[in-house]
Amino acid sequence: MIDRPVQKSKRIDELDLFRGFAILGIFMVNILVMNVSFLYRGEWEAEHIGWLQQASFFVLENLFYSKFFTIFSFLFGIGVAFQMQRARENGRFSTAFFLRRFVVLFLLGVAHILFIWAGDILHLYGALGLLLLVFFRLPPIGLVVSAVLVFAFPFYTPILESFMQWIGFDYAAPLAALSREEILELKHQGSYLSGVHLRLKEYAFVMSFVYSGIVPVAFTAMLLGGALVKAGWLNNLGEKIRQSTPYVLISLVILLIYRFTLLFYIVPNFKVEDGTPLSIFLVTLYQVSDLSISFGLLWLVGTLWRVRLMQRLLSPLRYVGRMALSNYILQSIIGYLIMRTFNGYEVFTPFECILIVLAVYTVQIFLSKWWLQSFRFGPLEWLWRCASYLKLLPLCRS
Repeated sequence: MIDRPVQKSKRIDELDLFRGFAILGIFMVNILVMNVSFLYRGEWEAEHIGWLQQASFFVLENLFYSKFFTIFSFLFGIGVAFQMQRARENGRFSTAFFLRRFVVLFLLGVAHILFIWAGDILHLYGALGLLLLVFFRLPPIGLVVSAVLVFAFPFYTPILESFMQWIGFDYAAPLAALSREEILELKHQGSYLSGVHLRLKEYAFVMSFVYSGIVPVAFTAMLLGGALVKAGWLNNLGEKIRQSTPYVLISLVILLIYRFTLLFYIVPNFKVEDGTPLSIFLVTLYQVSDLSISFGLLWLVGTLWRVRLMQRLLSPLRYVGRMALSNYILQSIIGYLIMRTFNGYEVFTPFECILIVLAVYTVQIFLSKWWLQSFRFGPLEWLWRCASYLKLLPLCRS
């Protein structure tokens, strides 16, 4: 039955491992956004010029930025497609169930934005999940073609800008009206209600980046995840990872060469106007390199998992992955406490932010392992299931 957890014998260890890995990478990116306003990120980065801080920026930009939300989206697509597949096999597929599931996720994301942190992705996943109900009816090749079309469409930004002008909403103005000092004061001394208002301004400020940048890439990754499930890759995932090794390595080498050529040669030496066909081509290829790195990181983790020694080292990540939703929200709560309650906003350097992430994630590993010894699901996973099935499901292990 689909209201039961996947039996341990049927769980795919790599997927729990990948989710745990994704949660680590997402927090590595989010902690910087929690530490300094997106509006003044450039100024803040310019203030940290030491070699250690520059090395931290280099690692974060090339291994983490725009990589792990893609990984998380890919895994979300796999999870949704896998659950739909199991439901159909059991003769229990219910459109109403999945509609409730995605609406609840959307509302949880909205609450996350209002009460904790503006950088939520859950509301996007809830909204995109409704589209997956339609797209996941396609065969694998149809999903791949759809993913390519969604990814390659070049006019998301102009369409969004035109719509905002039509409704007369300047999404950047509310936050842009605040100076860096005013934001700093609100973060350190503002009331909780002022924090809610500030989070809404922060969310509005990044709308263009989110809806014309993150959403298409996230949906592309979800479609590819669904295609993988429909093509039967989960039946022997470890072997499929081994077979894909030469293709992954070749594409990674080619796209990494392009990526660094663009960043360190083309951009500094040539002026390419935004919106031109050449600019669109270069940016699209750069995004392809980001996708390639994202999947390359998953391939690397999956390959290391096949080595006995590395399997022991990586195994604890599965505990975090089995409670990915709870751990994602927990990271936001901890970030809120550090940056607002304990006045850590703009206090930490990039390297110190990395250390914070590693410390918090280590604690999450032990907490997740402890929790799963007594309970079948993470707390938020359980609440999500109960709301999806409209009944109280057992939480404690029998």
